[in-house]
Amino acid sequence: MKEVTITFDHHTFTTYEIGDENLPTLVCLHGMTGDSKSFIELAGYLRNDFHIILLDLPGHGETESLRTEDDYLFSSLAKRIMNVITRMTTEPVYVLGHSWGADLSLHMAKQYPGQIKGLILIDGGYVFPEMVVGYSKGKALSDWVEYIDSSRYQSWTDVVDVYQEYTTKPWNLQLDGIISTNFVVVDDHYQLRADRDSLLATIKAFYHEPCSTTYQEIKCPVLFFHATVPISDPSRQKAIDRLQRSVMRTNIVGIENTKHNVHWDCPDRVGKVIRDWIFQNESPI
Repeated sequence: MKEVTITFDHHTFTTYEIGDENLPTLVCLHGMTGDSKSFIELAGYLRNDFHIILLDLPGHGETESLRTEDDYLFSSLAKRIMNVITRMTTEPVYVLGHSWGADLSLHMAKQYPGQIKGLILIDGGYVFPEMVVGYSKGKALSDWVEYIDSSRYQSWTDVVDVYQEYTTKPWNLQLDGIISTNFVVVDDHYQLRADRDSLLATIKAFYHEPCSTTYQEIKCPVLFFHATVPISDPSRQKAIDRLQRSVMRTNIVGIENTKHNVHWDCPDRVGKVIRDWIFQNESPI
């Protein structure tokens, strides 16, 4: 894996490249509080078939925070990300996004239809915030402040105990590595590494530019993975129905016994579906 730093408009992104540059390019965008390592296990199943670009998004991992709240608007951040991508490849790309990254992917496809060959959305870009009835921006911000402030742990075992609830897999060294850079040690405690202001500005962005504002503009094919735990989730089903009605070429995939981090729970199956779907899209008619 090769680390590459790219500066655009006085802001530096840290990115990582895996695989042959002559293969189809797959750009991966992680969710809030995560970083590029979120995709390391999945990338292991895809590295021989794609040129993979992993980005640390602003305020996460090794990428510095942006200056203003407006910089975190999806339309603004999508422009920055696309400028990074076009410095790494001149060809149109596939974009894979998890959670926050899925919403960003949709806005990129809306703004740059000629440069996006297809989208892969992993449990994002469909429910939050519009399908969560009564969940105001104020309530969301309050909940995130509480979450950030409470995410201080006395030991790594305490961190693992919490993160075990985010996956249906038994905890292992691979998962330990995935989250290892999500935390820093401060005053003998583990706390979230992601920048507080970046996280709160991102929550505001969800309300200013919700994912549904992109749907009618998506022209590329979309592969959408959603969690299946809990089994019954009316908000999730309502959001899936809306996505399928609104985006013309959408494949919906629900993998049994998966939570929000679908690519952690079943990286092999997610990888196979992605590979088959892209190969089919790449094949001449």
